[in-house]
Amino acid sequence: MVVLYVVIGIVVLGAAAVSYFVGQQRIRDIRTFAAAHSLNVLGNDWDMDERGFDLFSKGNRRYWRNVLRGTWNGMPVTYCDYSYVVQSGRSSETYSFSNVIGALGLGIPQVTVSPRGALELLAEKTIGAPGIRFESIAFNDRFDVHCDDDSFAIQLIDARMIETMLGLDQRFHIVLGPYDMMVYARREAVAEISGLFDATVLLEQRIPALVRSRFGPQQAPPPT
Repeated sequence: MVVLYVVIGIVVLGAAAVSYFVGQQRIRDIRTFAAAHSLNVLGNDWDMDERGFDLFSKGNRRYWRNVLRGTWNGMPVTYCDYSYVVQSGRSSETYSFSNVIGALGLGIPQVTVSPRGALELLAEKTIGAPGIRFESIAFNDRFDVHCDDDSFAIQLIDARMIETMLGLDQRFHIVLGPYDMMVYARREAVAEISGLFDATVLLEQRIPALVRSRFGPQQAPPPT
């Protein structure tokens, strides 16, 4: 029994050591990425609160790490490694993401665009899954769209926006509004996060002129 406890202790310590060194390597890689793209490294300093994003209020504990800030192709952006922990009794599960937040300069009803999972896709193709419907079958099959104002979502996600979203990485989740936008995915390798930045800028550029004239310009209130 003593030997078993010793073995378990060694395994736990080994896993902790590996996690530490992986985390330190990611910090170094993030700093290298930031230097290559003229982004400011803020470390674990997070000054944006939840920013109206439901993802940032999930779980029992939340962490923002490897925060970067600057501009990407002229757009003000913030990057973070975000994690939330769901605690249930003695067990817990951690969910980790790579997130890019961009300033919209608009105040709009929030629209969430999420990739459908396998079961949701099956439901969509057979009985129809929840979410707003668009004229593009390919778009409806791939994405689950929600907004409190269906007509606004259809106005925002026009034919040009639909084409753009269909061209993005299938893992990306998109949130537009109320004052910012966010593109995120399950934790990405540092070598891959530039795709999140590119997608954020491209989607902002695709916002229809009618939406801009109706809702902009507005800035988010300062964090409390």
